[in-house]
Amino acid sequence: MNPQKNKGDKAEREAAEILSDALNIEVKRNLSAGIPGDVGDLYGVPNTVVQVADWQNKSAACLVKPREVEKQRKNAGVDHAMTMVRFRGKNWRVVMTVEQFASLIK
Repeated sequence: MNPQKNKGDKAEREAAEILSDALNIEVKRNLSAGIPGDVGDLYGVPNTVVQVADWQNKSAACLVKPREVEKQRKNAGVDHAMTMVRFRGKNWRVVMTVEQFASLIK
């Protein structure tokens, strides 16, 4: 099997577990991610699309993925989008554009 896909699948499972625990809701992997009409990697966070990134280049992940998740947000017809980026071990950060953050706060 593809090592990059395995790494991504593992990151998505871990991110779903972290969000489930933090929010006290069930967050699951979206197994149709990456297809036309993609609606993100995770579902279960109300009115929100979640993209997961476990890239070696963290700066690139923080710049690229929040922009990509906007298209997925529109595909899903929801109001909010966020990207979870893994740093070291189980050290994750939520990354948003200023516009995504403003939409969440408003």
